[in-house]
Amino acid sequence: MRILIAMALMSALTASAYAQEVKYIEAPKFEGQIYLYGEPDKADVEYEQWYEIQNRGQFVRNVKVPALIPYLPEESKANGAAIIIAPGGAFLHHTFGSGGYEAAEWFRSQGFAAFILKYRVEITPREEAEYQKYVADKMAGYRAGGLSGNYAPATPDYAYEDINAAVKLIRERANDFHIKPNRIGIVGFSAGALMAVYNAECAPLECKADFIASIYGQLVMRDMPDKLPPMFAAMSSDDELSGQSGFEIIQAWQKRGIVELHLYGQGGHNFGMGHEPFTNSLWPAEFLAWLRMIGMINAPANEAKIRLNNGLDMPQYAKPTE
Repeated sequence: MRILIAMALMSALTASAYAQEVKYIEAPKFEGQIYLYGEPDKADVEYEQWYEIQNRGQFVRNVKVPALIPYLPEESKANGAAIIIAPGGAFLHHTFGSGGYEAAEWFRSQGFAAFILKYRVEITPREEAEYQKYVADKMAGYRAGGLSGNYAPATPDYAYEDINAAVKLIRERANDFHIKPNRIGIVGFSAGALMAVYNAECAPLECKADFIASIYGQLVMRDMPDKLPPMFAAMSSDDELSGQSGFEIIQAWQKRGIVELHLYGQGGHNFGMGHEPFTNSLWPAEFLAWLRMIGMINAPANEAKIRLNNGLDMPQYAKPTE
């Protein structure tokens, strides 16, 4: 089973088998957690339900209070850029494993000020059996409606509000985090990738990220502005969800900005930071090289530009400084 709940819950596991694996735990204590909208009501924070599933890591559902969980690098390693990590979970939960903790640790090790965004999700039944029935009914409805590559989950407005607020907060506090306010990116996984693309297309200027990464997110076509920030996209061609959604958005992005697509032959959905022996395990290093190429980290050694076919300019590649 690749995603345990919502869109990609198309596995052979039954609800009862899944429930046997669930172990509810106390909420982790995150040092320096930043609430997006000020000090919250304690009862709303405590409404969250954290749990573990064997060999699949930690999850959280019933998130009412959005927050940023910072992973800040040592000052000597800082590269001046920030990454907001938006986990997947189809807006029903957050997958805090490879697309959460592991991603944050990796980006911190590379000198980024990394922040996991714990955005608001749909409020669901608290009892496990009722929750599993709720999810099963939702999945049945998706299948009855003809789940296809062009399907995208209905994204709550509050999730979009949270990603925009996260970018704005980090930009306003750039000095506190030792970053540059024009080097803030979003790396979104699955549902989080939909949020990243939305931010690039629709967010007000003060809330818009300077670059985004869509990691196994559906590339669903919709109205776009004339200019878009750079986008890196990665997915597996055998992904039963995102890999079948087509690439119209990539072609449209080419006319409006810088875009790079990595389509891996195998690996399915929900591969997080990559699953060996699949080649999708290469995407973090390739993303890092791409960021260097476009000048977001390790600024180019000169001001030379490459004129793209769409008429936009891109900094000429330079090897990273030591």
